[in-house]
Amino acid sequence: MPRTTPHHDDCSVTKALDIIGDWWALLILRNAFHGMRTFDALQKQLGISTSVLSSRLKNMTEAGVLKKVPATGDGRSFEYRLTPSGHDLYPVLVALMQWGEKWRPNDKGQRLLLIEKATGLPVQGVEVLSAAGLPLKPWEVVPVAGPGADERVRELIGQG
Repeated sequence: MPRTTPHHDDCSVTKALDIIGDWWALLILRNAFHGMRTFDALQKQLGISTSVLSSRLKNMTEAGVLKKVPATGDGRSFEYRLTPSGHDLYPVLVALMQWGEKWRPNDKGQRLLLIEKATGLPVQGVEVLSAAGLPLKPWEVVPVAGPGADERVRELIGQG
């Protein structure tokens, strides 16, 4: 659902939110990462209307986050599979899940655990890392305008 954002049209966050900034889009991605691929399965599990689901799947497919492919074994139906662009959103979903577990916990305990297949151990938290692999806090990072920055971006980071 692309939107017109008058003050940050060429902002990378805005561009990403045009594709995944809707809570239905994030839930569709969550389900895709858990192996759900069909329209019917997504619709049933999410309880989303067919028109809203169609719209979100179309937007995410056109943006290259998902691809629509013929279902295996049934040439009449389709599956929605994550593309490399979609796979790159995995840390975003994991970070949201971890934030939700920390700041909106369930009094019965964690709702979902992520376990590494190879070791059987829980995955570590998603963090921003330094070039040396050390965790960084927001105050330890300085934004600098890149070669594609426009005046709005420069203004946003105080370099305008």
